[in-house]
Amino acid sequence: MSGMSLSQKLTLGYAALVGVGGVMGYIKSGSQKSLAAGSLSSALLFYVYSELPVRPTFAASLGLGLSVALLGMMGSRFKKTRKFFPAGVVSLVSLIMAGGYLHGFFHSLHA
Repeated sequence: MSGMSLSQKLTLGYAALVGVGGVMGYIKSGSQKSLAAGSLSSALLFYVYSELPVRPTFAASLGLGLSVALLGMMGSRFKKTRKFFPAGVVSLVSLIMAGGYLHGFFHSLHA
């Protein structure tokens, strides 16, 4: 784990959060949509994690797209329900990660 960049560590944590959230949605309310969306998003974020050292511009672009999509979905759910967990937490983390991926994208263009 010490050989990983900070971006990779944060992406791995984000993938875990999203994946666990999908499983929790399934367990709590039997939502197969939550399970599918969480699993797919988590798998794509794991792909971003693996591509960050090799193709940082591509990985940051994909991570940015995913985090913005999750921010939109979970942000609208938070706005509707006003429940900080899980929608508010995922929205906040997605906003932070979108900023990180945007920074990484521009940084990799100038590297």
